[in-house]
Formats: sequence, structure tokens, C-alpha cells
Amino acid sequence: MPVPPSASPPIGRRLMRDDAHDAIRDAILDGTFAPGEILDDAQLTQWLGISRTPIRDALMTLQLEGLVEIHAQSRTRVAKPSPEQVEESLQTTGAVMGGVMRITIPVLIEERRTHLMRLVDIAVAAAEATDVEAHMTVALQVYDALLDDCPNTSLTRLARWSLLQLTFQYRSVIEVRTPNWKLLTTGWTRVKQGLLDGDNVAAELAFEEIHRLPLPSHQWEAALWEERAEERDRSAKAQ
Repeated sequence: MPVPPSASPPIGRRLMRDDAHDAIRDAILDGTFAPGEILDDAQLTQWLGISRTPIRDALMTLQLEGLVEIHAQSRTRVAKPSPEQVEESLQTTGAVMGGVMRITIPVLIEERRTHLMRLVDIAVAAAEATDVEAHMTVALQVYDALLDDCPNTSLTRLARWSLLQLTFQYRSVIEVRTPNWKLLTTGWTRVKQGLLDGDNVAAELAFEEIHRLPLPSHQWEAALWEERAEERDRSAKAQ
């Protein structure tokens, strides 16, 4: 192979926009920047110690990922998902991760299968205890365990993108959304049975059911939504 005469190009160096993207993304995901909060360019520049251009590039990427909203002639805000958006993201993740589960289970070595079943047991316990925080934490661990072993790299990338959006949206509404706990308990139990039987299709269908994909036979009751505090305040003032 002919080698270019110029000096070796830089390999593995990250761009400032990538560092800015990750820092802002992490601050959104951990709640430092709350849904609806204005992201001021000048303050972000001071915080990150870099120029405005890579920050704007980072914000454009975050908009594509659904984490921020950029309005013309206005400031950038952290996205504030509606109940409809959250439920749609849940279904999207279920559809994508269901496919991940179908193709990953057959290739799991025994140690990894045991680890996954242990996580599913924890998910069942969290659902039975109606513990929202614990359930969200273990669900993310199940996703990661499946994706770590998924042999399809294209599907893995797609799944991680959908999970980023769902993680942000779900965390932002965790105090006002009550899941259907019976659905989750039943669904996770069926996922484990599929793992025990080596039936990847049964596990996939149960996993998709957990994520509210439509069923041909029956439908579970929807999750319960409460008004956010600021919405209650506005309603009270209007009255």
C-alpha cells in the first residue's frame, strides 16, 4: 500500500464540539440542566472554557438527539417532553431493543445469560415493590447487558440512540408518571421464562409488551400521569 508523503494524520483526537456535546448531554441527563431550562451560550462558554462555535455545533447535535430545542431568534432550551412523546419513545425503544433481544439471546454464553437473568429478577422485584427509581436503574442495566453482547453493530448504534432519548425523557417525568406495575411484573417474568427456555422470540415479545407495543389480543391499562407542579400552578391561577 502506498503511504502518503505527508506527516501522519492525528488519530483518535476528539473535537471540542464532541467534548462540549458530552458535557452538556451529561448535565441534561443527570438533571443539572432541567427540562425547559434556558441554555445561554455565554454561560456555556464560560463553563466549558471554549469558544461559541463548538458549543453551537454541540447544541445542534443535541437537538437532533431530542435533548434540546433551538428556536430561531430565541434561546436554546432543554427539551420538555410531553406525555405523548414519552410514550412514543418507550414504544420505539421496545421495538428496537426487542430486535436486539431476539438476535442476542442465542449467542449469549452461560455466564452472560445468568447475569441477564439476575438483572431480570431485580426488575421483577422492583416492579413488585412499585419502586420507580429502582426499576428504571435495572432496566437501563438490562439494556446495557444486551447491547454489550449484541452481534449486530448497526442495530446496537440505533438502540443506543433511542435509549439516550428515552433515558432523558423518562427521567424528566419520573415523578409524574406511574407505570402499570402489573404489566411490568408480568412482562419481566415472561422475559425470564423465555431466557430459561432459550426462546428468544417469547422473550422478545414479552420485552416489547413491557414497552407498550400493541398486542393482538388485549391491551394493558395505560400508565397514570399527574400534572406537573407548574401546570397545577397555572391552572390554579387561571381559576
